[in-house]
Amino acid sequence: MAQNSNHKDDLRVRRTRKMLHIALIELTIQKGFESVTIRDICEHAMVNRATFYRHYIDKYALLDEYMDSIYELLDHSQGEASPDRPDEPPAGLVRLLEHLRGHADFYRVMLGPKGYPQFGERIRQYVEKRLRHALPENAIPSAPGLPPPEMLLRSISSASLGAIVWWLEKDLPVSPEQMALWGTQISCLLMGQISSGQ
Repeated sequence: MAQNSNHKDDLRVRRTRKMLHIALIELTIQKGFESVTIRDICEHAMVNRATFYRHYIDKYALLDEYMDSIYELLDHSQGEASPDRPDEPPAGLVRLLEHLRGHADFYRVMLGPKGYPQFGERIRQYVEKRLRHALPENAIPSAPGLPPPEMLLRSISSASLGAIVWWLEKDLPVSPEQMALWGTQISCLLMGQISSGQ
Protein backbone atom coordinates (compact mmCIF):
# COMPACT_ATOMS: atom_id res chain seq x y z
CA MET A 1 0.00 0.00 0.00
CA ALA A 2 2.85 2.37 0.86
CA GLN A 3 4.48 1.74 -2.53
CA ASN A 4 1.23 2.62 -4.30
CA SER A 5 0.98 5.83 -2.28
CA ASN A 6 4.59 6.77 -3.12
CA HIS A 7 3.92 6.13 -6.80
CA LYS A 8 0.86 8.40 -6.72
CA ASP A 9 2.81 11.10 -4.90
CA ASP A 10 5.61 10.85 -7.46
CA LEU A 11 3.13 11.13 -10.34
CA ARG A 12 1.49 14.12 -8.67
CA VAL A 13 4.86 15.86 -8.24
CA ARG A 14 5.82 15.23 -11.86
CA ARG A 15 2.44 16.43 -13.08
CA THR A 16 2.70 19.62 -11.01
CA ARG A 17 6.20 20.35 -12.25
CA LYS A 18 5.18 19.74 -15.84
CA MET A 19 2.23 22.14 -15.45
CA LEU A 20 4.57 24.78 -14.02
CA HIS A 21 7.03 24.28 -16.89
CA ILE A 22 4.23 24.68 -19.43
CA ALA A 23 2.95 27.78 -17.65
CA LEU A 24 6.41 29.35 -17.69
CA ILE A 25 6.85 28.64 -21.40
CA GLU A 26 3.41 29.93 -22.44
CA LEU A 27 3.64 33.06 -20.29
CA THR A 28 7.16 33.81 -21.51
CA ILE A 29 5.92 33.72 -25.10
CA GLN A 30 3.05 36.08 -24.18
CA LYS A 31 4.82 38.55 -21.89
CA GLY A 32 8.58 38.05 -22.02
CA PHE A 33 10.48 36.23 -19.30
CA GLU A 34 11.30 39.21 -17.06
CA SER A 35 7.63 40.26 -16.91
CA VAL A 36 6.41 36.86 -15.74
CA THR A 37 5.68 36.69 -12.01
CA ILE A 38 5.26 33.75 -9.63
CA ARG A 39 1.62 34.76 -9.31
CA ASP A 40 1.20 34.58 -13.11
CA ILE A 41 2.76 31.12 -13.19
CA CYS A 42 0.60 29.81 -10.34
CA GLU A 43 -2.62 31.15 -11.85
CA HIS A 44 -1.77 29.79 -15.28
CA ALA A 45 -0.83 26.35 -13.90
CA MET A 46 -3.77 26.43 -11.46
CA VAL A 47 -1.62 25.72 -8.40
CA ASN A 48 -1.25 27.78 -5.24
CA ARG A 49 1.89 29.69 -4.29
CA ALA A 50 2.67 27.32 -1.42
CA THR A 51 2.81 24.46 -3.93
CA PHE A 52 5.13 26.46 -6.18
CA TYR A 53 7.50 27.27 -3.31
CA ARG A 54 7.48 23.66 -2.19
CA HIS A 55 9.27 22.87 -5.47
CA TYR A 56 11.17 26.03 -6.45
CA ILE A 57 12.73 29.02 -4.76
CA ASP A 58 11.88 31.32 -7.72
CA LYS A 59 11.14 31.33 -11.45
CA TYR A 60 14.87 31.08 -12.25
CA ALA A 61 15.04 27.74 -10.42
CA LEU A 62 11.99 26.61 -12.43
CA LEU A 63 13.74 27.64 -15.66
CA ASP A 64 16.94 25.86 -14.62
CA GLU A 65 15.06 22.64 -13.93
CA TYR A 66 13.31 22.88 -17.31
CA MET A 67 16.64 23.31 -19.10
CA ASP A 68 18.25 20.49 -17.11
CA SER A 69 15.39 18.16 -18.08
CA ILE A 70 15.81 19.06 -21.76
CA TYR A 71 19.57 18.49 -21.67
CA GLU A 72 19.11 15.18 -19.87
CA LEU A 73 16.66 14.08 -22.55
CA LEU A 74 19.07 15.15 -25.30
CA ASP A 75 22.06 13.49 -23.62
CA HIS A 76 20.20 10.19 -23.44
CA SER A 77 19.45 10.32 -27.15
CA GLN A 78 22.91 11.29 -28.36
CA GLY A 79 24.45 9.60 -31.35
CA GLU A 80 28.04 10.00 -32.38
CA ALA A 81 29.22 11.46 -35.65
CA SER A 82 30.47 8.75 -37.95
CA PRO A 83 34.16 9.32 -38.80
CA ASP A 84 33.66 7.84 -42.27
CA ARG A 85 30.64 10.08 -42.93
CA PRO A 86 31.88 13.68 -42.52
CA ASP A 87 28.82 14.89 -44.42
CA GLU A 88 26.59 13.52 -41.65
CA PRO A 89 26.25 15.87 -38.64
CA PRO A 90 26.25 14.53 -35.06
CA ALA A 91 22.82 13.17 -34.14
CA GLY A 92 22.96 15.02 -30.81
CA LEU A 93 23.23 18.38 -32.54
CA VAL A 94 20.33 17.52 -34.85
CA ARG A 95 18.27 16.50 -31.82
CA LEU A 96 19.01 19.82 -30.08
CA LEU A 97 17.96 21.77 -33.17
CA GLU A 98 14.79 19.68 -33.53
CA HIS A 99 13.92 20.57 -29.95
CA LEU A 100 14.55 24.27 -30.64
CA ARG A 101 12.35 24.12 -33.74
CA GLY A 102 9.55 22.48 -31.73
CA HIS A 103 9.64 25.33 -29.18
CA ALA A 104 10.78 28.12 -31.49
CA ASP A 105 8.46 30.81 -30.08
CA PHE A 106 9.81 30.25 -26.56
CA TYR A 107 13.46 30.30 -27.66
CA ARG A 108 12.96 33.40 -29.81
CA VAL A 109 11.78 35.27 -26.73
CA MET A 110 14.39 33.81 -24.37
CA LEU A 111 17.26 34.62 -26.74
CA GLY A 112 15.88 38.05 -27.63
CA PRO A 113 15.57 41.39 -25.80
CA LYS A 114 12.65 40.14 -23.65
CA GLY A 115 14.53 37.04 -22.58
CA TYR A 116 17.11 36.20 -19.93
CA PRO A 117 20.81 36.77 -20.77
CA GLN A 118 22.07 33.77 -18.79
CA PHE A 119 19.77 31.53 -20.81
CA GLY A 120 21.86 31.97 -23.95
CA GLU A 121 25.00 31.23 -21.96
CA ARG A 122 23.47 27.94 -20.77
CA ILE A 123 22.85 26.93 -24.39
CA ARG A 124 26.38 27.97 -25.37
CA GLN A 125 27.84 25.85 -22.55
CA TYR A 126 25.75 22.89 -23.64
CA VAL A 127 26.93 23.25 -27.27
CA GLU A 128 30.54 23.43 -26.03
CA LYS A 129 30.03 20.27 -23.97
CA ARG A 130 28.62 18.45 -27.01
CA LEU A 131 31.55 19.68 -29.14
CA ARG A 132 34.02 18.25 -26.63
CA HIS A 133 32.14 14.96 -26.71
CA ALA A 134 31.75 14.75 -30.50
CA LEU A 135 35.22 15.83 -31.61
CA PRO A 136 37.86 13.11 -31.97
CA GLU A 137 40.82 13.29 -29.60
CA ASN A 138 43.49 15.74 -30.81
CA ALA A 139 41.02 17.30 -33.26
CA ILE A 140 41.51 20.70 -31.62
CA PRO A 141 44.83 22.15 -32.78
CA SER A 142 47.26 22.96 -29.98
CA ALA A 143 50.69 24.43 -30.63
CA PRO A 144 52.76 27.50 -29.72
CA GLY A 145 51.32 30.58 -31.42
CA LEU A 146 47.83 29.08 -31.82
CA PRO A 147 44.84 30.11 -29.67
CA PRO A 148 44.41 27.89 -26.60
CA PRO A 149 41.94 25.02 -27.19
CA GLU A 150 39.62 26.43 -24.48
CA MET A 151 39.42 29.73 -26.33
CA LEU A 152 38.78 27.97 -29.62
CA LEU A 153 35.95 25.86 -28.16
CA ARG A 154 34.36 28.92 -26.58
CA SER A 155 34.59 30.83 -29.88
CA ILE A 156 33.03 28.00 -31.88
CA SER A 157 30.22 27.47 -29.33
CA SER A 158 29.55 31.23 -29.29
CA ALA A 159 29.37 31.21 -33.09
CA SER A 160 26.98 28.25 -32.87
CA LEU A 161 24.72 30.20 -30.52
CA GLY A 162 24.79 33.11 -32.97
CA ALA A 163 23.79 30.72 -35.77
CA ILE A 164 20.89 29.41 -33.67
CA VAL A 165 19.66 32.96 -33.03
CA TRP A 166 19.91 33.69 -36.78
CA TRP A 167 17.94 30.52 -37.58
CA LEU A 168 15.18 31.46 -35.13
CA GLU A 169 15.03 35.09 -36.26
CA LYS A 170 14.77 34.02 -39.91
CA ASP A 171 11.83 31.74 -39.04
CA LEU A 172 13.71 28.44 -39.48
CA PRO A 173 14.51 28.71 -43.21
CA VAL A 174 16.32 25.35 -43.31
CA SER A 175 15.91 21.99 -41.58
CA PRO A 176 17.65 21.03 -38.31
CA GLU A 177 19.75 18.57 -40.32
CA GLN A 178 20.96 21.32 -42.66
CA MET A 179 21.70 23.67 -39.75
CA ALA A 180 23.63 20.92 -37.96
CA LEU A 181 25.61 20.21 -41.12
CA TRP A 182 26.47 23.90 -41.60
CA GLY A 183 27.46 24.18 -37.96
CA THR A 184 29.75 21.16 -38.28
CA GLN A 185 31.26 22.55 -41.49
CA ILE A 186 31.92 25.95 -39.88
CA SER A 187 33.58 24.30 -36.86
CA CYS A 188 35.80 22.14 -39.08
CA LEU A 189 36.63 25.12 -41.29
CA LEU A 190 37.64 27.27 -38.31
CA MET A 191 39.81 24.55 -36.83
CA GLY A 192 41.35 23.75 -40.20
CA GLN A 193 42.26 27.37 -40.89
CA ILE A 194 43.77 27.80 -37.44
CA SER A 195 45.81 24.59 -37.64
CA SER A 196 47.14 25.60 -41.07
CA GLY A 197 48.01 29.08 -39.81
CA GLN A 198 45.64 30.93 -42.16
